[in-house]
Amino acid sequence: MDRLSMEVPALMSRWGLTAYRWEKIKDVFRVETDNGTKNLKVSPLIPERLTFVHGAVQHLTLHGFSRMVPLIPTLSGETYVSSHGYAFSLFDWIEGRQADFSYPEELKESTRVLAEFHRFSAGFTPPPGSNMRDLLGKCLKHFEERYQNLVDFKKQARRSQHDEFARLYRENVDFFLPMAETAIAKLKASNYTHLVQLAKCYQTFCHGDPAARNFILTPEGTIFMIDFDSIRLDLPIMDLIKFTRRVMKKYDWDFETARMMIDAYQEVIPLSPAELDVMRAIFYFPQKFWRMSIRHFHRHNRYSPEREVSKFEKLLEKQQHLAAFQVQFDHYFASANHPF
Repeated sequence: MDRLSMEVPALMSRWGLTAYRWEKIKDVFRVETDNGTKNLKVSPLIPERLTFVHGAVQHLTLHGFSRMVPLIPTLSGETYVSSHGYAFSLFDWIEGRQADFSYPEELKESTRVLAEFHRFSAGFTPPPGSNMRDLLGKCLKHFEERYQNLVDFKKQARRSQHDEFARLYRENVDFFLPMAETAIAKLKASNYTHLVQLAKCYQTFCHGDPAARNFILTPEGTIFMIDFDSIRLDLPIMDLIKFTRRVMKKYDWDFETARMMIDAYQEVIPLSPAELDVMRAIFYFPQKFWRMSIRHFHRHNRYSPEREVSKFEKLLEKQQHLAAFQVQFDHYFASANHPF
């Protein structure tokens, strides 16, 4: 038993609970207690960041977001307990399994839950002194920096004649550079700045990590969201874009699946023409191509060279699917007869 596991009984006592059995599952402990099964979540001890995240979680609970389990305060009213450089927070355990996005109904319902999350996030005032992780208004600057990365990597790849990843990069970068240029031009022509100002007025926030692993389907058929450590200030559509991109990787950028997702989101929150314009712009940016490239050329890759090349080849195989998706998304809402 490792050091953190040995701490579980003493930690649970801070909530007035007796731990009978527990097991470590990724970054949480599933703990059987005298008051039911609990989720003891382990996070790095960064007080300013935890203050922000827990403030946002409590805001969601207070305003009626029912697709999550509330944060349980300690007997003394704290939102977490610190030990050995970690922070421990407590929730009720959600019985169920990860949502399976190969089932359309689970994918649609998860998208609706994401929209509900955004709706209930409105009106949030970050606690004083908290680490807000504020990305509002920074998208264009990031795109311009990343475009320059791609240009610089093209020069670097020419000097790496015996690097298989660099060879693939040289052969394909000119397919992706115009995408990045289009994304920047479209974003500049959009009402992105106005949307940022509206978001500051409405005081909304993003989940930050909308992935299948963070949507849990219960035996009763309800989908809950979990793991709010990546909460940040940004346009809610940034979550929807990230969520759609992640699903599209599994669906080979199938446009009809994306249509289904975005229609489901709009059942809860209709998207304005300005938001749709920004989404069109952002979908043009070759985010995954840039991310894999910067990891390679900045020596941050965590895979073996063979594995890295294999993953890059799989990405490149789908480049035509991505290009077709971008064009379809450009025209979708103009012909979809939405009233907003």
